[in-house]
Amino acid sequence: MEFNKSDLEGPRINRRTATKLFAAAGLTSFAGCSSIGGDGDTTSDTTSKTTAASGGSVTAGWNTDTVEFLDPHYVDKGQEIALQSNIYSGLVKIGPDGGIVGDFAKDWSLPDSSTYVFDLHEPGTFHNGDTLDAAAVKASLERLMSLDDSPHLGKVQSIESITVEDETTLRISLSETIGPFISFMTRGPGRAGTIVNASVAEGNPDEYNRMPVGSGAFELTERESGQYLQLEAFDDYWGTDGEGNALPYVDSVRINLIPEPSTMWTALRGGEIQYSNQVPAQNAAQSESMDSVDIVGANPGAWYCVAPLCNDPAEVEWQQYASGNPNPTDKWQNEDLPTTDPKVREAISKAIDRETLVEHAHFGYAKPAHSVFNPSIAWLYEEEPDLGQYYDREAARSLLDDAGYTGDPRMSLSLLGVPTDERRMTVIQQMLSQVGIEVELNVQQESAFWDTLYRYENELVMYDGYVDIDPWMTLWKQLKTPVKEGSAGAWQANLYHNEEFDSLLEQDYHTSDQGERTDILRQAEELFIEDTAWVMTTFPLIPKGSAASFTGVGNQAGLSNFHTARMG
Repeated sequence: MEFNKSDLEGPRINRRTATKLFAAAGLTSFAGCSSIGGDGDTTSDTTSKTTAASGGSVTAGWNTDTVEFLDPHYVDKGQEIALQSNIYSGLVKIGPDGGIVGDFAKDWSLPDSSTYVFDLHEPGTFHNGDTLDAAAVKASLERLMSLDDSPHLGKVQSIESITVEDETTLRISLSETIGPFISFMTRGPGRAGTIVNASVAEGNPDEYNRMPVGSGAFELTERESGQYLQLEAFDDYWGTDGEGNALPYVDSVRINLIPEPSTMWTALRGGEIQYSNQVPAQNAAQSESMDSVDIVGANPGAWYCVAPLCNDPAEVEWQQYASGNPNPTDKWQNEDLPTTDPKVREAISKAIDRETLVEHAHFGYAKPAHSVFNPSIAWLYEEEPDLGQYYDREAARSLLDDAGYTGDPRMSLSLLGVPTDERRMTVIQQMLSQVGIEVELNVQQESAFWDTLYRYENELVMYDGYVDIDPWMTLWKQLKTPVKEGSAGAWQANLYHNEEFDSLLEQDYHTSDQGERTDILRQAEELFIEDTAWVMTTFPLIPKGSAASFTGVGNQAGLSNFHTARMG
């Protein structure tokens, strides 16, 4: 990928250049920015802070029952990313308009294409009083470089040296030109540039993961597993808004873990919470006639699919490297696994009426998904591609006949999902029953879902991705055959394996020209459709909700930043 060096320099990268960077990096999209602002601009002199009229305590709802990681070097789920973005500072961040802007780095320059010099704010403090300066940033990056088990290790493997020139100047030299490097340094979604208090983290990693010490706008002061996390405004936070006012505006944010969608909606509508990071689509539709609740559509780059188990885990060697590193089941050694047959997978795809799914399961807050490339990947997305997955019930029945499944029922399958999937699961269950496939729903809380998924005991899994604006995130991370080192296949859910597909993804990874990438990815798409690697279902628009009196949450990149949120 070719960049003009000046385009990559600070104090901000515009949206057009940021799009190129994120396309190359495959990082979470900045699509879905809220018009009510980001998490606050900063001034270069923290000693000039003034106080704006603000205050108040807020209660928010997170649609999960567990938060496993708060150490950014291990965070890999959207719920966790959104939380850590409030607790930590980063070198850079995504601004409210979708561009890359400074965070603790107020500016940066490139003396050459493989060297970054970051001009930092005056030294600040971590939540425990330790100094936040160039040396602290270096220690954080070097800690990540030493963690062989971090999902973000690949983002810093090109770093050759890190030099502290003075307390506000940091030089990073890369072994080669890496176009998307600055996007890796974002607090969220990149995460590699999130500043960890390395000395504390190394002293007690488990405790740091539970009660981290950051330098962000909020300090985590209390948590109760499975129930809530208490964030208090950090009085010595170095950041300010554009007028020099101290951030954050609110005094505290209590985050309640609310995995049941109906419970979340009741709490928001009844005023028990002032913000919800996910509102069920049917309730979002109801809110259009309400004055007390505002809905912000977020994550337009999301996708939903059904992931069929493509191979018996006992017969593959590479599955052990997939995310979760489970002890896979031996269940299938003496049982038929129908989904290993591409004809069965294609039949399942043809049995699903996506337009009806949008209407009945999403209440219109979605688009039918006929291929793997979602609408935010504008250069690849086609609303009705010639090559795609389409509803055809009779063809589904014929494929099942050809595969030898002619009984009544033809087969019985288990479909795994979480509570927010349940409505979609029920609709899919009904559709598959119409072609003779009996489906048992296995609804698990998120805390149990991932362990269950990576035991590979369910033939079908409800699977999804969020704000993906480049195929790197969707294909490389999710469908490429897992490898022992690096990020390829790190989130493999269904043991898909095709050597030609893998080879095409390798070519794409090392190609910057968009025209060439299009040709390569169309070939990969053809294999994806032929194999029915996933059964694509919908491209949802996932609503977030807030009380009408609570404004200023930064929803860019699918995050929920409370830095500039206000009550009243």
